Amino acid sequence: MSRIVRYAILLACLGTLPAVAVSTVAGANQCAAKCYAEENACRRATKDSPSCGAALTRCLQSCRAQR
Repeated sequence: MSRIVRYAILLACLGTLPAVAVSTVAGANQCAAKCYAEENACRRATKDSPSCGAALTRCLQSCRAQR
């Protein structure tokens, strides 16, 4: 589990979850979901090409860089 998610859970338990943390986590989840959707489409279109996994890694790394 990522550090941000653990921090958000801790703050939620304390009742002090800042809006910035919620939007950051939500944005990261949306970005990752887009990456996985693109990977699924790539795998279907290319019959499980290894390049799809590499593209997924690059996409997820870009999501992480956006945080």
